[in-house]
Amino acid sequence: MIKYILIGYGQRGKFYADCLRKLNKTELVAVCDTKQCKLDLAQANYALRKDQLYSDSDLLFSKGKIADLAIIASMDRDHYDQAIKALQLGYHLLLEKPIAQTEQQCKEIAALAKRMGRKVYVCHVLRYAPIYTSIKEMLKSGQFGDVVTISQTEHVGWWHQAHSYVRGNWRRTEDSTPMIVAKCCHDLDLFVWLIEKECEKVSSFGSLVYYKRDHAPTGSGEYCYNCKLKGSCVYNCLNFYTRYPAFAFASGQYLGDGKDKQAIVECFSKESNPYARCVYKCDNDVVDHQIVNMLFEGGVTAQLTMTAFCEGGIRTIRVHATKGFIEASMLDNIIRYEIYGQKPQELHVAVGETFGGHGGGDEKLVEDVINDLEGAKDSLCLTSIDKSVLSHLMGFAAEQSRLHGGQVIDIH
Repeated sequence: MIKYILIGYGQRGKFYADCLRKLNKTELVAVCDTKQCKLDLAQANYALRKDQLYSDSDLLFSKGKIADLAIIASMDRDHYDQAIKALQLGYHLLLEKPIAQTEQQCKEIAALAKRMGRKVYVCHVLRYAPIYTSIKEMLKSGQFGDVVTISQTEHVGWWHQAHSYVRGNWRRTEDSTPMIVAKCCHDLDLFVWLIEKECEKVSSFGSLVYYKRDHAPTGSGEYCYNCKLKGSCVYNCLNFYTRYPAFAFASGQYLGDGKDKQAIVECFSKESNPYARCVYKCDNDVVDHQIVNMLFEGGVTAQLTMTAFCEGGIRTIRVHATKGFIEASMLDNIIRYEIYGQKPQELHVAVGETFGGHGGGDEKLVEDVINDLEGAKDSLCLTSIDKSVLSHLMGFAAEQSRLHGGQVIDIH
């Protein structure tokens, strides 16, 4: 039985705990979160004692090593300090992306894990998504020849942009990580995994063009609850969070089960709630669209598009190789491919039932981590930190390029 502690009981932290409970191979021995209401919820959900709840990670770490695994699902700004302290105590880590807020911090965590002989699994869940593992196997077969270029689009979506990057915790660069790292480090990681070569150079363009005051509709208010346009605005928070209560929970402002719609309305009708603000009148400064161009060893190229201006919640990919091409979408989980000179074909990928996200990758990653810690010989161990750092270096280089007008940046 693997024992673990959980630091950060937000949407992702709750998912990991729920997934591990479903596996029935682990024991949750402590939960840490800065909000007492979340600790109360965790206590109720997992039948924890009060002495298993911590509002400060330093206090939790002061107890020494009380488990095998530390799951760090806290805010980006806390990852480095918590990861370093957990590793020093001898914990293995399941570390939510991004690894940390700077290139140097990422390298230091990787170096310490190596010195301590500890395993750090980064939550690059796309490596476990069935649609991408299928593409990986197709490329490994050799029938498509050598990869020449890959393009991927991360359809962030207007609603996700508004929730997380306009109103939410990742809206300001100084409080978080560049959006291209926070949102797309595992998209960048896919290129590394599929191409199997080192990235040498990166350039990037992007900006915040839409979610700002000069696009606010005439007559709109500062807050949604009393706005004259609330009946017609797609971004109205009352309409959105009553329709999608899971995102109401993800905000950290509402902790109910979503059944009481009036409770959600009351929660998001308070000016103290940052998610109640008009999307055009927030203090956000992160981009709402960005492209990244990459040059890999041997002249292989790749491009990533990240955009808010779509329905969202999916990713699309196209792989161009010397003997054929592959294209796929997580919307329908169908891979369409063609060997040059042959008839185009389709492969319908079975995802199965999933209560996580990312095309079924979430649950498969968590299960593989536990299998690896148990010593299973068939563990894939696809997202160890040594395999995951490069994507972060690419992301930080992309942001540096964007801030300098698309300057080409060498990856070191």
